[in-house]
Amino acid sequence: MTNTEKNTEGFEKTIKEYLRQGRNKLTNDLAGTREAIKLIADDKIKDFIITMDKGLNKEERSFLSSLIVSGMYQSFCYGYGIGKIEGHTSSRIYL
Repeated sequence: MTNTEKNTEGFEKTIKEYLRQGRNKLTNDLAGTREAIKLIADDKIKDFIITMDKGLNKEERSFLSSLIVSGMYQSFCYGYGIGKIEGHTSSRIYL
């Protein structure tokens, strides 16, 4: 195994651990952040309905909301993980 493969494997293991930590933090400690994400998703759905000039029934709004919320949760977790890596290595991470 080359040095690059070892570094990549180490990075992947580290980022997975930090993603897990971010998910746990969002689930357990940051109830206000989770609620804010849901409110933002609701606003985005309203913007979508106005922009597209199309009404959505309750089921469609719920589905779209869950897509937006899950994407924002994932973004939060990646941001949390990358921030931890940057703090640990004192260097910028670019994906």
